[in-house]
Amino acid sequence: MDKPTPRNDSPTNTGTSSAAASRGARGTSAPELSSAPREALPDFEELAPGSTRIQDTVFEERDDVLSVINELEDQLDRYQELRGTLERDLVQSTEQLSATQQRVQELEWQAVTLQTRIDALEQIKQEVGILEEQVDEANARSARLAEQVSAADKENTKIASELKTANKQLEELWAVRKERDGLRGDLRSMRARLDELERSQRETMEERAGLQSRVQETQLALEESRATRLQLEQNLQIAHERIGELQRIQKSLEERLEAGRVEKKNFQAQIGHLERENGRLVEQRQFYESELTGLRNANRQAEAALVSMKKAFAEVRIAVTETRTRARRRTMDLWPRIGSTGPGAGHAAGGSLTVDPAGVGSGEGRVIRSAAIAAEALARGGEEE
Repeated sequence: MDKPTPRNDSPTNTGTSSAAASRGARGTSAPELSSAPREALPDFEELAPGSTRIQDTVFEERDDVLSVINELEDQLDRYQELRGTLERDLVQSTEQLSATQQRVQELEWQAVTLQTRIDALEQIKQEVGILEEQVDEANARSARLAEQVSAADKENTKIASELKTANKQLEELWAVRKERDGLRGDLRSMRARLDELERSQRETMEERAGLQSRVQETQLALEESRATRLQLEQNLQIAHERIGELQRIQKSLEERLEAGRVEKKNFQAQIGHLERENGRLVEQRQFYESELTGLRNANRQAEAALVSMKKAFAEVRIAVTETRTRARRRTMDLWPRIGSTGPGAGHAAGGSLTVDPAGVGSGEGRVIRSAAIAAEALARGGEEE
């Protein structure tokens, strides 16, 4: 099989149509001609123009088939480049998908961690609620203690007034003095109790302030955790959307790659068919070239025969010319002697001499005409070949 010629940039629509038309036109004649025996071929005078047209047709078909093969190879190269691009895009999309999945996994871990922190914050919030209840109880106790202190103050004031009256009465009565001493002891114990209540109230207030600061810090941390959780949920949703989009892109790329593979198989099948067709055309061309070689050999033999025949005709023409010249000379030499004899003899001799040049002239004319006709026929056959 011959190697394909270099590619040309001419469009191949007309090439494919002409190739199909020429294949349809020669679909019946070429196999019959290739299968016909050598003896059944016509003479070279009749096949010379037809063989030239067949050779031109074969060359045109071969050029069309080669142009179609070159275009299919170009399309196959473009599909190979497109396939490489799609594979690179697919690899890049796969890498992006793996990176996105890794990022999603990290976000899920962060979401789990934040959920754990949120649960801990919820527990802290519950503890804060319990502490607020304790603070409320402490406030209630403080209020009760304040009421008790106010009551104690009132009682202290009352006791003081009573003490004054008792002092007055103490001066009068010794029993009242003893009662005054007892009341003074009660007053000291009440003051000590009042100091203890004030100290416990201050501690309760300090504890309440600490609990309130802890509650505020916990609320701030809870708000930050909620904002972070909301942001992570949004990021997770965006990541899921990107994963879906990348999966759709991957699916479309796989479909396009599969379509490219199918088209590649079709082009390979077409290239195989065209290569088989090209092989058949090459075989047919070899057959035609062998036939053309035989016709050329026959043409060369005919030309050699024509040259030899022309030489022979030239020699015959020279000989005829010389014969005609000699006959005329003889006629001219014999003519005076014939005129000097008698009429009867001159008539007889003149009759024989006049018949002889006419016969010689007619024979020469026939020979020359036959030679010219044969020369024209051979020249016409050589021109046709």
